[in-house]
Amino acid sequence: MATQHKQWIVLFPVTFIKYAIFITLTLSFSIGTFTVRAEYKTEHVRILLPPTSIVQSAGYYMAQHKGFFSAQGFNADLISMRSHQSISQAVDQGEAEYGVTNADVLIAKANGRALVAIAAIFQHSPSALLVLKNKGMNKLADLNDKRVLLLPEFKDIEVLSLLRKQHIHSINILSPSVTRDITTLVNNQFDALSINLTRGPYNAVRQGVEPIIFMPKDYGIDFYSGFLFTSVTEASLNPERVAAVRTAVLQGWEYALTHTEETLDVLVALNQPLPSAALDVLRNQFKYQLITMRDYILPDFVPLGYINRQHLVDIQQQLIDLNFISQGSDFSQFIYTPPRAKIDWQVWGVWVKVIVVALLFNGLWLFYLLIINQRLKREVLERRRAEQQVRYAAMHDNLTGLANRAQLMETLEHILPLAKKGKITPVLLFMDLDRFKLVNDRYGHAAGDELLIAAAQRMSRLLGAPGELLTRLGGDEFVVLLTNSNLRYAGQLSEQIERTLLQSFALSVCNVSIGISIGYNVYQHDMSADELLTGADNQMYEIKSEHHQKRKQIVC
Repeated sequence: MATQHKQWIVLFPVTFIKYAIFITLTLSFSIGTFTVRAEYKTEHVRILLPPTSIVQSAGYYMAQHKGFFSAQGFNADLISMRSHQSISQAVDQGEAEYGVTNADVLIAKANGRALVAIAAIFQHSPSALLVLKNKGMNKLADLNDKRVLLLPEFKDIEVLSLLRKQHIHSINILSPSVTRDITTLVNNQFDALSINLTRGPYNAVRQGVEPIIFMPKDYGIDFYSGFLFTSVTEASLNPERVAAVRTAVLQGWEYALTHTEETLDVLVALNQPLPSAALDVLRNQFKYQLITMRDYILPDFVPLGYINRQHLVDIQQQLIDLNFISQGSDFSQFIYTPPRAKIDWQVWGVWVKVIVVALLFNGLWLFYLLIINQRLKREVLERRRAEQQVRYAAMHDNLTGLANRAQLMETLEHILPLAKKGKITPVLLFMDLDRFKLVNDRYGHAAGDELLIAAAQRMSRLLGAPGELLTRLGGDEFVVLLTNSNLRYAGQLSEQIERTLLQSFALSVCNVSIGISIGYNVYQHDMSADELLTGADNQMYEIKSEHHQKRKQIVC
């Protein structure tokens, strides 16, 4: 104890001097860096927004409102384009530094526009085709020789791709001047209308008509939308500014999607002056759109702005196959790559020498600590390994190696809040081996254990996809938790499990044939973990009673 006290008396001054040096260096460097950055002038950029509902650009307005643009060192003008103007052309020709549009930017790129995609806000395009149910058009083929109202040029590229892929020879009317409203279908001016799913069905339902919607995604047309892009010139000359714009925009979208009421306040204020009653209606429309957009942006599952290179290649190939772009179109440099940080030696030059000296001092200090703490590190490592082993044993069945009840309940505790919000639909399968007790009683516990292990291995081979958890509760009871599924898949999985367990098991004592009884339960609102288990358990026992009446013998 006295030795440790002496070591602390020696180490304390050294530790104090060490941290004093680093605190002084940090403060001096921060002040110097701030002084240099303060000399930079605030930059100014223009961002062209599409002529759709302002809710589709909510992230940009919130980035401006919350000061995310200015925090990155620039001011941004948000300019809403007219429907007949090409945003891709305007950015390429230098009329603005940045633009926002849908997948028509891919057509522009293929046609020679020098553009770079910075981010894709919508992972799935909300564009679709709407017809009225009472007009006698219940499938896409009914649109042959019918009048379809689309946006001009390739602004409805997803709908155009759908019609072309399904060989629909419709009369496509590409007009920015025609009023785009459900009344054009009610009054028989047109037979079909391209819509944005975040707001189109809302208007139809409010007018008391029943729509039929054809979604391109259901037919294999799954494009990105809401591209934030810039010109190759801007990306080459101002890579840091492009990175700053991207950061601010993604911050704006994250804020807009997580602060609904504040975002609605900002968007509604952009439409004033309007009567209070009209503002209330507008706010409800905007709220519907803002909530619906999450299904296409997928902020809970995909990083905001993410562009998958392989998916982009797949979209490119679809556009080639549908003869929208030529075979030789090159998208290799289309996705923006953030620049590497440049070192400003004017700021860092003096401090490099200071840092080298500090590193040498720190290296000697660390070497000294490594010698002293080597034993402690070994003890910590051994303790951590023991904790991991205890944790594994607490969460797994020691006979089959499957998850146990503790892990199942912990998983349910994590996913049920998501289910309560309607984001996922858990399904639970409760399973009990038929005639297991006969095997266990006739051939002993060793044979029973061997049968349990073999059954667990067969079921494990049928599972393993993300969100599928196979659990042994105890005895011959097993549970499969499907994190996000439906009755149809649960039924298919149950049939597969039943078929594989009906095949005989070659145990060391003899071959036996058993079966399995499976009950399942689908999550209902506010259902607890115990209620989910109990419902599946009750159904399983009903099925097991039927199995027991049919077959009471095992085969050996």
